[in-house]
Amino acid sequence: MTVLDLRETPVPDVLDHCTAALRVDLDRAHPAFGWGGKSVGFGTDRGTWVKIQFRPVSRINERIWAGEECASVLTGVSKPQLLGSVRWADSSRDLVWRADETTRVKAPTVSSTPELRTEPQGLSDGWWETLRGSLTALAGATTTRVAVRQDLIDRRISEYAGPAVDPRVDEWVPAHADVHWANLTAPRMVLLDWEGWGLGPRGLDAATLLAFSLLVPTVATRVSDLFTEDLSCRSGALARLFMCAELLRMTSHHGDHPDLAGPLTREADRLVITLSAPT
Repeated sequence: MTVLDLRETPVPDVLDHCTAALRVDLDRAHPAFGWGGKSVGFGTDRGTWVKIQFRPVSRINERIWAGEECASVLTGVSKPQLLGSVRWADSSRDLVWRADETTRVKAPTVSSTPELRTEPQGLSDGWWETLRGSLTALAGATTTRVAVRQDLIDRRISEYAGPAVDPRVDEWVPAHADVHWANLTAPRMVLLDWEGWGLGPRGLDAATLLAFSLLVPTVATRVSDLFTEDLSCRSGALARLFMCAELLRMTSHHGDHPDLAGPLTREADRLVITLSAPT
């Protein structure tokens, strides 16, 4: 299986193909790379944004590969507008590429990393209301896509809590499933990267943002207060425990987000006690 890091491996043939297919010129002098160099974005000569990404042929699936198109019909959500897409097979690398052209969001992301480390600037009351309104509208949408499966929740919660917690989710709603601080812009609130959205436990998006806010208690409190109904129901508590367990697994297996290990463990332990208590 071909593994590429676009930060280190130039792919001029891919950029040429994208330019010809979308009939757009890319600002190749200023690339913006995604996590692990698995994607790259460019401004264009018509003021739009083009994101290019790849997947090995063996790993193409609807959940990831068709997310942007499926999200293009959502209403009431502050997100980039999809303008055009192209995808093509690359037999020489055993990959499939895709490029999506969207409206360009000029506001920067709140953080360069998913986790928040310092008090952010530019998050007005209006920013928070736009975030809540967008996630509320998303949760009210209709989709057959699945972002997080019950069997994955079962595994992660049982790995952490054993049989003490019943992991069965009773409320499922559409979720972005990757709401963190590198996917949110300010001072205008726009939610980026819609590849993996779909059904998840109620409270998943709030639980994700809360987990990535634990290093800044004032922001964590703001998230908790803003989404208290979603986070305090049983589904929301399970979503919180799932996210803690998932991120702790990423920390131990891949070294990601090491500073979060302590706060995540304390949060997970509190949730285990709450969820295992007799009702």
